[in-house]
Amino acid sequence: MPSEYLTYGGAPVAEALAITQTRDYLRRHGFSRGYLERAREAIDEHSKRTFTFEPMNANYCDFCFAKLMGGEFDRLEDGRERCLRCTRTVLRTGDEFETILGEVKRNLETAFGITINTPLTARMVNANAIAARSGETFQPTPGVDARVLGFAEQSRAGYSLYIENGSPKLAAVATIAHELTHIWQYLNWDVREIERRYGARNRLAVYEGMSMWVQVQYLLFIKEFNDAERQQAYALQRTDEYGIGFRLFARRYPLAQDGDIGGDTPFRHPFPL
Repeated sequence: MPSEYLTYGGAPVAEALAITQTRDYLRRHGFSRGYLERAREAIDEHSKRTFTFEPMNANYCDFCFAKLMGGEFDRLEDGRERCLRCTRTVLRTGDEFETILGEVKRNLETAFGITINTPLTARMVNANAIAARSGETFQPTPGVDARVLGFAEQSRAGYSLYIENGSPKLAAVATIAHELTHIWQYLNWDVREIERRYGARNRLAVYEGMSMWVQVQYLLFIKEFNDAERQQAYALQRTDEYGIGFRLFARRYPLAQDGDIGGDTPFRHPFPL
């Protein structure tokens, strides 16, 4: 009977099934350790630990924040240090960037139930162009020295997303998720209403706080748990508008650590805080 299919021995017809022997047979022939089982184990392992940066005598990749061991890293001209995994995955062409952009946009829309329905101009630019747009002055120091890798722009010509050429793939993915959130904000928020509600001096914390929250939650959604927890730890220790805003959003919208975004999100509210 179809209704007895899931009784697994709870009905007389199931007595003919040698369940344990069948399982052992399948395991002997390689039918185990499937991707779903590995994903469940990764989620369980991730939920049992909390990442923190070591306060002293430790150095980290300035792109993915992984701890650097020995001399196995590259030091860039501006002083940033990049782990070998990030070096192997740098985006070198505009075509690579546009492919990643399309993938992140589709995933972001699926994950949060949104639509970013506007033409986007995607450009790769050098580090000087990024620094000029962000107003950032970079000074390398021990530990983590993250630097802005991209920015989103709204102008009369439309919407554009810029990313630094040579960015590692996963760092680019996180940056694109962050900047696409800004594009969504430009399309859906009235900046005057945001400033009226939260005050002009708090506008940046609202915009950047949500984008930081999305950046971390998106990494969890695509099951990049290690990178997500490092990004989260870095955001929590920041004392600027990015960090302040992230903490506000994380309290209002607890991160789905297993990546299953089924609850409330900032995208559902015209005033998210």
